[in-house]
Amino acid sequence: MALPSQSERSTPAGRSMASRPAGMGANKPLVIVLLLVVCAAGVYALFTMLPTKDQPPKGDPTLTKAPNTGTPAPANNAGNTPSNVLGAQGPNASDSAAKFATPSGATPATDGTKPPPADVTQANGTPPTIKSDPTSNPPTPPAIVTPTASVMSVRAKMDAGEQAFAQGKLVEARETFSRAYLDKDCAPLDRALIREKLTAINRDLLFSPKITPGDPLVEAYTVQSGDVLDRIRKKRELTVDSKFIARINGMANPDVLKLGQKLKLVRGPFHAVVTKSEFRLDLFAGSPDEPETWTFIRSFSVGLGDGNSTPVGLFTIRNKMENPSWRNPRTGEAFSADDPKNPIGEFWLGWEGLGDSKIHTGFGVHGTIEPASIGKEMSMGCVRMATDDIAMVYEMLSERISLVRVVP
Repeated sequence: MALPSQSERSTPAGRSMASRPAGMGANKPLVIVLLLVVCAAGVYALFTMLPTKDQPPKGDPTLTKAPNTGTPAPANNAGNTPSNVLGAQGPNASDSAAKFATPSGATPATDGTKPPPADVTQANGTPPTIKSDPTSNPPTPPAIVTPTASVMSVRAKMDAGEQAFAQGKLVEARETFSRAYLDKDCAPLDRALIREKLTAINRDLLFSPKITPGDPLVEAYTVQSGDVLDRIRKKRELTVDSKFIARINGMANPDVLKLGQKLKLVRGPFHAVVTKSEFRLDLFAGSPDEPETWTFIRSFSVGLGDGNSTPVGLFTIRNKMENPSWRNPRTGEAFSADDPKNPIGEFWLGWEGLGDSKIHTGFGVHGTIEPASIGKEMSMGCVRMATDDIAMVYEMLSERISLVRVVP
């Protein structure tokens, strides 16, 4: 025989309402526990989703905390090498550091955040500065190349010369520039610039009729009764030729002087330094015993001996000849003084070697009938000069006083 409760559970529709309260009462503690667990989990989730002052809201994968700024920064930037190139914004980047020049032909960044690749050069031709990650240790600063004391001293002399030149103190500028030019540490480019400056200065100080007060190389002279240029030259113990006096005074007829006429005289002595590697002759003024104090005058282009046959060494002017005759030492062919085919031109200044250079004989400075040979090695060892240049040098160098130094 079946119990009443079993009959009531035989079908779902046949369940009586009286049996449900009895089952509910039996499971009530378990239901309450489950509800409490669900509520606690909801409260915990609610609090963990609220943002704090130091942390952005969770659940947004696009934002991370920027270091030391308290402001959001793009995420996933670690290891992005281009962001460290000059132009990337960092927490301590200045406006100037955040900008860079885009070289011609390069395409600048368009998104405002992506800098150029690290091998891009700036407008001045230098590579961009690499900035370190602001969260890492500061990089070691690059070594600064400091000019040597000698180079700085040359630059100081050049700056002093420029200042004197700007103030119109040409004598002082010439002296200061000459000290820089003779400095062994003067760079070739600086020497070229100084030559240009000094050539312009001496065009005014030395090669014009103008007399600048305080110039130790010149003096004023008033023509007296019975004066001729050569007599004036000897009386004033000048080392230059009388034709040079006529040249700088612009005299059309050197043999005609007027009583009371004002002349500019140049004292000298003058010396020559031939730089073979540059096919150049530099003319200086000063004592032959103190070459370190010489004053630069001007430069000339020269031709040299074929096969590097022009000897290196120190010489003095042994003799001077105008309109000389000449015999070719190789072939024995002779050329008379007035022969237009005479290879050495109109002027000859023979050398005599000094010290170890005594072994070199038969060399000198002369003109040429082959102007195209200037700047080349085409002579038999002598130094060749253009017609007008050798005429001036002939007038300025003197026998047994003037020195000629030939350097590689």
